[in-house]
Amino acid sequence: MLALRDTAVPVYWRTVRAIMRTAETILETMHQRGWRITGPRRAIVEYVLAQDGPFSAEEIFRALRRRQPTIGRATVFRTLDLLAELGVVERIHHPSGVHRYVVGGDGHRHHVVCIRCGAVAEFAGCNLEAVLAQVADQTHFRILGHWLEVSGLCQLCQRETTVSSS
Repeated sequence: MLALRDTAVPVYWRTVRAIMRTAETILETMHQRGWRITGPRRAIVEYVLAQDGPFSAEEIFRALRRRQPTIGRATVFRTLDLLAELGVVERIHHPSGVHRYVVGGDGHRHHVVCIRCGAVAEFAGCNLEAVLAQVADQTHFRILGHWLEVSGLCQLCQRETTVSSS
């Protein structure tokens, strides 16, 4: 499935994303853009930056609710939207229909998602220039960016499928 998203970001913001690696830097950038910096929002940013793999808004909500009982689900979702806008996180379309997120990195990356267990792996590089040129010709859009997500079965789920079918 090929999904395109407008990723036309001024050079300044691409540079900001490249150096955004600390909670304070992210919170300062949010503040400069006019977004309020609250205790729950700070806790969400810190939680997100501590993640090594995919996570959901609900996982953030449950983890932080224990420490900060006043945090709300809507705050988690809104903050994740802001972090996605800044390029701090990337949305992953999980097979369950629930968005998951990964901390964004440098460079152009894509994801492959296991349709059974939801495992996510990154891969770099793509040869989509010809496809994007064809899309531009057909739609008369000027393509500014793209987002590619591939689905399949991870190695563990492949092994389980082989074992259960034997």
